[in-house]
Amino acid sequence: MNSTIKKKAIDLEKGILYVATGEKYITEAIIAATSCKNHNSYPIALITDSADHSLPEQLFDIIIVKPAKYNYQDKLLIRYSPFKQSIFLDTDTYVAGTLDDLFTILNYREFAIHQADEGYEFDMPDVSNAMPEFNTGVIAFTLTENVIKLIDAWENSFGKIQSIITDQYHLRKALYESDVKFAVFSSAYNFIIYHTNLVMQKVKIIHGRPINALPAVAEDINRIRHNGAWRRAYFPYNNEFGMIYSNLQNKDIYKLLKFNLRALIGNCLRKIKKTKSINI
Repeated sequence: MNSTIKKKAIDLEKGILYVATGEKYITEAIIAATSCKNHNSYPIALITDSADHSLPEQLFDIIIVKPAKYNYQDKLLIRYSPFKQSIFLDTDTYVAGTLDDLFTILNYREFAIHQADEGYEFDMPDVSNAMPEFNTGVIAFTLTENVIKLIDAWENSFGKIQSIITDQYHLRKALYESDVKFAVFSSAYNFIIYHTNLVMQKVKIIHGRPINALPAVAEDINRIRHNGAWRRAYFPYNNEFGMIYSNLQNKDIYKLLKFNLRALIGNCLRKIKKTKSINI
C-alpha cells in the first residue's frame, strides 16, 4: 500500500523526517518527534508501513505509507521524503535543541552525516581505509540527482553483498564511490551514548537506547560549561555514564571513583574465580 496523508498546508522547503515500521518503532517515533517539536517549528513527516497506527493528532504533519522490509533497508525509504531539505532522525533519538545549523549545511552541501567509530572490522578492499563508516541515525540531505543516485547505489549494495545486513557498511562504499558533495558534522548533532565520546558544543541530538534515558543524558551532558567552552569526555558504564572536563565538580569526581572502584572489584572477583577454577 502506498499513500500520503497531508494534514494541513505546510511549507515543504525544510522538514524533519522519521521512518518507523512496526509498532515498537512507532512508539519510539512518537517520543522522538515530541522532543523534536518541543525545540523546533519545522514540519515533521513520518514514513511508515500502515495507515492504521495510532498517532497523536498534531504530531506528524505528513504521514507517508510505503511497503516495508522490516530490516535495515527500511532506512532507504528516506528517498520518499516530501521535503526539499530533510533532516532524517532515527526513532531512538532525542532532540535537545534547535536544528537550524544542520539545515545551514545544506546550503553548501547536499548530504551531511556523522562519522562512526566502528565498521573497520569489515573487509572492504575497494575502499580506502581512510574512508570512515558513518552513523546513519542522523542524516541531513537534499534530494538532488546525486543524492538519489547515492540512495540507489546504497540499495544495490545490499543485493550485491548479502552477507552483511547493516546499512552503515553499504553506505560507506556507496558514498565513497559517489559524486555527492557531503559534509561531516560533530557529535553534538549525533551524540551516541553507547561508547566513549568527546564533545565541545552544546549537544542537540542524543542517540541510543533505552530511549527513556536520553532526556537525563541530554540534561547532564549540557550542564557543564567551563572557560567559555564545553569540552567534555563522556564514558558510559552499563546504563550510567561519567564525564571528564576541566575543574571537575565533586559529583562527577565521585561518579568516576564509583565506576572505577566497581570495575576494580569486578576484576578482582573474576581473577579469584579464575584462580579457583584452575586449582580444581
